[in-house]
Amino acid sequence: MSNPIVVLKFGSSVLADEAALPTVVLEIYREIRRGRRVVGVVSAFGDTTDNLINKANALCEDPDPACLARLLETGEAAAAATLGLVLDQAGIPARILDPSQLELTAAGGFRDAEPATFCPAVIRDALRKVPVVIVPGFSGRQPDGSPALFGRGGSDLTALFLADGLKAEECRLLKDVDGLLKVRPDGSLDHGTRYATAHYDECLRVGGPLIQPKAVEFAAARGLHFTIARCGSPSGTWAGPVSSRFEKVEPRPPRTRVGLAGLGTVGLGVFRWLSVLKDDFELVGILVKDPNRQRAGDVPAGLVTGSVTSFLASKPDLVIEVVGGCGTAAKVVTASRARGIPVVSANKMLLALDPVLRDTAVGKDFSVTASASVGGSVPVLESLAVLAAEEPVVAVTGIINGTCNFILDLMNQGLGVEEALAKAQSLGLAEADAHLDLSGLDCVYKLSLICGAAFGRPVAPDLIRVEGIEGATPERLAAARADGRELKLLVRAHRKKGGVSARVLLAPLAPGHPLFGCGRENNRVLVETATGREVTLQGKGAGRWPTTLSVVSDVLDRRRDILAGTQKEQAPSILERAGGQ
Repeated sequence: MSNPIVVLKFGSSVLADEAALPTVVLEIYREIRRGRRVVGVVSAFGDTTDNLINKANALCEDPDPACLARLLETGEAAAAATLGLVLDQAGIPARILDPSQLELTAAGGFRDAEPATFCPAVIRDALRKVPVVIVPGFSGRQPDGSPALFGRGGSDLTALFLADGLKAEECRLLKDVDGLLKVRPDGSLDHGTRYATAHYDECLRVGGPLIQPKAVEFAAARGLHFTIARCGSPSGTWAGPVSSRFEKVEPRPPRTRVGLAGLGTVGLGVFRWLSVLKDDFELVGILVKDPNRQRAGDVPAGLVTGSVTSFLASKPDLVIEVVGGCGTAAKVVTASRARGIPVVSANKMLLALDPVLRDTAVGKDFSVTASASVGGSVPVLESLAVLAAEEPVVAVTGIINGTCNFILDLMNQGLGVEEALAKAQSLGLAEADAHLDLSGLDCVYKLSLICGAAFGRPVAPDLIRVEGIEGATPERLAAARADGRELKLLVRAHRKKGGVSARVLLAPLAPGHPLFGCGRENNRVLVETATGREVTLQGKGAGRWPTTLSVVSDVLDRRRDILAGTQKEQAPSILERAGGQ
């Protein structure tokens, strides 16, 4: 597996409650977009462990150690399962692996054991199928199968132990503070000064409740580097066999002023996530078609307008366009670009039909960011751009319309197109007018942008041959089923002499084909490179939350760009600040 692995540990200070889960999902998705596979180690939510201890003590004066250990590890198990559900809703495939599945053995007593061994192949095999593995921290298994806990803060130790065994590219311990803070002589914390780099000895001396001493000692014994940081931050403390050095903690930057154009299925999802990220974003305007329409109670009526002029008069630093189509959306994007306001858009039609905007898929025009226009939560354009920078991409084949895939999945099972479409619409997977999906035009627009990211030359939509699922006749479906195949709507593009060949077509897939079995609203894309390397991208490609996740991730990226542009010089990475050690 060529994708590097990063281990992210989310402690109880980060997982204060379930409301914090969107921030955790964004942190995980940021790594997926960078082409990494993620092992997420989780603690229990907030005060769960303390509450469970109190519960045990209330039940009996001297709780049995084995029973208590089983009770306490349910906190991490519940957090892992809850995170798994939220990742699934966001369209990110994940697998939860408990200590027994990992063969994670422990040495020592029930309450303060040490991890001894685990099977890295179990995680690596899972990461070949999904981009994320979630592991409940805090416990392992004794030889008789009973649980053994790794002590208070034990998920720090679990994360470093797994990172060491997996030879992970990075291990990041995510906290509610942005690094290890300087301790004044009187013992108080200096919130204006942190360690840019910290030797193990300093971590042990001043780490206090921030990081488990056993975890630091484990890292020191193996010479491991790790980072202590806050979710979403490019900064933090780089710890390891390095000289300790302080740096000033910059004050929290001002909120980014955001204008949201569109408040439909995706727009309302973006609104909800921006509400969670209110410390970083201020919503200053909402553009809608009908400002007098009844809306959800938490949508501020004073921000809603039907005028593009008044919308932009709110002076946003960033515009999010999720209106769709080429009417109002084009006006918003054109007017924003003319004013130098960056735009985040999920509008594949507008981007594909505009010769200038098509360059956004190949990085020639940074005024519009459009990752969400293809693939939902599957980072198709980002991954293709990364691969193409490493070596030539020669072919892309995939299922990239989740709505059509859901409908065809039901049709392959014997349902008629109208019944299947109605089911998709009832689940929010299809628009009331599903013509763009059913005709294959949605795939055409997406494939146009895919060609730009993969081959450096977007293909105009009118040059792409297209067949929609309207061609999935009962006869074709029956013929495919008779051979044990399933009919799928595919996109195919490959390099040819002098250009690129691209088409959208219905094709029967046999068992064993890499795209066979991609059901419901999922997307799956196969990428082939000049060296024979094959990469598979997959996840949910339809619905509110997968697209919302991609849009919000683009928004966070643009905020980082905006902040970097307002500073005299961009903050160096943790590795750069460590002197490249």
